Amino acid sequence: MALQAKVGRAGVSHVVLEEYPEGIYVFVFERPDSPHPYRDYLQDTWDMAKGFCEDEYGIPESGWNQIPDPRLR
Repeated sequence: MALQAKVGRAGVSHVVLEEYPEGIYVFVFERPDSPHPYRDYLQDTWDMAKGFCEDEYGIPESGWNQIPDPRLR
């Protein structure tokens, strides 16, 4: 599963959360057309990842949309 939220502030276009065996990665993209994130963070759980994003980027729980897992495209 993967989730995406638009941020739309200077230097941060959107954030993608992806689940991996080691935890939930928070991928931060600078522009809408950025092919790769310019920052990433690892969190233990979905709740921790979402809480981190709310604190750091102001993304509320309602701001997330499920997207196809980018690794399966």
